[in-house]
Amino acid sequence: MSGDTTRRDMLGQVVRGTVLAGMGGAALFLTKKADGQMVWQVNASKCINSRLDAADAEVCTLCTTECVIALSAVRAVNEYSKCGRCSICPAYFDVTSAVGDDGLPSQKLCPRDAIERKPIGKIDPEDPANNFYEYIIDEVKCDGCGRCVLKCKEPLGLGSIVLKVRYNKCVDCNRCAISIACPKDAISQVIKTEGLESSLASHTD
Repeated sequence: MSGDTTRRDMLGQVVRGTVLAGMGGAALFLTKKADGQMVWQVNASKCINSRLDAADAEVCTLCTTECVIALSAVRAVNEYSKCGRCSICPAYFDVTSAVGDDGLPSQKLCPRDAIERKPIGKIDPEDPANNFYEYIIDEVKCDGCGRCVLKCKEPLGLGSIVLKVRYNKCVDCNRCAISIACPKDAISQVIKTEGLESSLASHTD
């Protein structure tokens, strides 16, 4: 009888230990989330709007429409070190629109007018192609629709504009609604590190 009691006690201790270990793991995960260490990120090499070999002709707007918050936590970000600062930027202008008297496309591409075009240095009116501009994305207006990202790809663009999750906007859902809807699994959850922003900028997996 005492042997049965001992075995029962041992089994009980094993079960309790397993439960506590599981709870400890869950607590560690929740602690990491609370500290902002677990974050969602967009993998540009998988994103339809960002990757160069995408056969899809239409822009993917799921980052805008599937986010649980009213204005998506995903934003278009211009990585200035890669930007060509062109006079006619295909991510800023709708290059298919009629040309105006100034020789520039008459319409902008962004539906929310979230990109500002600022001249760099002195502007030469005689040679517009020789002028350079900085394209600044207003993240208050941007909703991450991805239209500028799609048009920034080669051969017209340099791929300097990509989609990124802004962690101060993201509510850090356990299962991101955008990642569920994404047809290319381009949004995944990772442990945030100090070098995360630089790794996102490198366009690597």
